[in-house]
Amino acid sequence: MKAGNKIRVQKYMMGFSSETDDYIVEEFRYCLGIFISPQHREAGKFTPLCELYERGCDSENKYISNVGEYTSNMVQSWMDIPV
Repeated sequence: MKAGNKIRVQKYMMGFSSETDDYIVEEFRYCLGIFISPQHREAGKFTPLCELYERGCDSENKYISNVGEYTSNMVQSWMDIPV
């Protein structure tokens, strides 16, 4: 993944998929991600790609002492759009 790539992100409403939106991956403060809207861009509210991971079918809730609970085997929630 690099800046300039296109991705498609599924949006959810009340737990159900509602629509998809296409975004161009950007580099912002040395991090790859997207701005969800022009208002987010103006406010500097950037969504890094690492926040676009979700539970997969093999994901489990696990626990590590001194770290706490976490979800294992997270998968990307976006689709790559070929150029």
